[in-house]
Amino acid sequence: MTRQRARRQSSGIIASRSEPRGGRRAPCYNRRMPESNPFYHRGPVSDPAFFFGREHETAYLFDLLRKGQSVAVSGPRRIGKTSLLMHVKDPGVAAAHSFPAEGVEFLLLDGGALDGLGEEDFYGAVCRPLGEETDSLPYPRFLEFLRGHLAGGRRNLVILFDEFELIAANPRFGLPMFNRLRALAAQYPIRFVTASKNPLWKLTQINPDTLSSPFFNFFAPMSLGPMEETEARRLLAMLSGKAGKPFCDRVLLQILSRSGTHPLFLQVVGFRAFEAATGKGEIPDAEWELIQRRLLADLEPHLQYYWNELGGEERYALAALPLEGTGTQSLVEAGLVRDGRYIGSILEQFVRQQKVAGLLQGGPFLLDLRRNLATSGGKPVHLTPTEFSLLKIFLESPGRVLTPLEIESSLWPGEQILDPERARGVVKKLRAALGKMGELIVNRRGQGYLLTVE
Repeated sequence: MTRQRARRQSSGIIASRSEPRGGRRAPCYNRRMPESNPFYHRGPVSDPAFFFGREHETAYLFDLLRKGQSVAVSGPRRIGKTSLLMHVKDPGVAAAHSFPAEGVEFLLLDGGALDGLGEEDFYGAVCRPLGEETDSLPYPRFLEFLRGHLAGGRRNLVILFDEFELIAANPRFGLPMFNRLRALAAQYPIRFVTASKNPLWKLTQINPDTLSSPFFNFFAPMSLGPMEETEARRLLAMLSGKAGKPFCDRVLLQILSRSGTHPLFLQVVGFRAFEAATGKGEIPDAEWELIQRRLLADLEPHLQYYWNELGGEERYALAALPLEGTGTQSLVEAGLVRDGRYIGSILEQFVRQQKVAGLLQGGPFLLDLRRNLATSGGKPVHLTPTEFSLLKIFLESPGRVLTPLEIESSLWPGEQILDPERARGVVKKLRAALGKMGELIVNRRGQGYLLTVE
């Protein structure tokens, strides 16, 4: 490996070139994959042979680039932004979208690798993968190099900024630098594509001094969310088929019910399902309990991150989703809610385990203490005020036997004469109102009642 190539890799910079048709296509991806399991359990998808879906987003992005437009891609963490940038910069993908006939050069810059650099170091980082040997360039030399490299407009340059929020927040990248970048796009065949968790307008609110530059006003916004279901099915079917164990329809449904169409969840659930699948792509029912436990362990750090990013009211809205049936726009944008439902049962199981102010959760039961509403097994149930209070008492003491007298005194505090038979009657009515889930309230003969949920 040459010293220049090593420096490009260590700096997080990747360059690729798309030649005119008939020209030589340059490889740009490391195509190493797991020897057997085809699902990406960690990291972005860097091999175009294993990239699925995003046809609409890819076509839209290239359409904007052909028109000379720069694009700002935004979406939540691990939704596939980096994978999309890697996909777009593949020469074959660019050629398939006729972009452009005279050739284009893609430059992918990782914001993490640029974090803390000064302006002249930034110019050096842009030019090194294009052939410049100097690590740091003053602006006049940077401009001179680009003029020569673009050869009078015969070549186009697309600069892709991943983790752009780190670049935007760098205190050493001031207003003049971003103004100069805007001028580059106006004078030369240069386009920018940024990828960040928040859209650019939110980044400008966070860093108003630096980001007041006109540079941030000429981007076409593009939001990246969960995949379409047809794309998700194709990903699961094609990857499992490539590795010789194509998932059967029943397994596909099981996976999608757990992951939904969130790219990260799809890959992780697909990975665990592939491990457990037989040669015919089937998974015995008994295996799913173990798979579910492993999935929660795999995804818990990511789910916890999403949860920590939410405010108090957003957490309340997410946990109360079975009662609301819609979800806030911010939860939809975060990729956690789709069509008024949780993106998948793995997320729902995680949410059910969280403590949320104003809500009481346990097993299949959810109580909204603000509005005296209840769900059982994800479906709303009608309870009288007394039945609601009794279920609340059970959920506050799961696994503990409550005697009829304890129930009586809790439901009707302050009454001098207690009637255990009245408590038994309320328990009976509550069990009936809960339907099959009412069987979780167990009668311990001679002792009392307990709710058997974790």
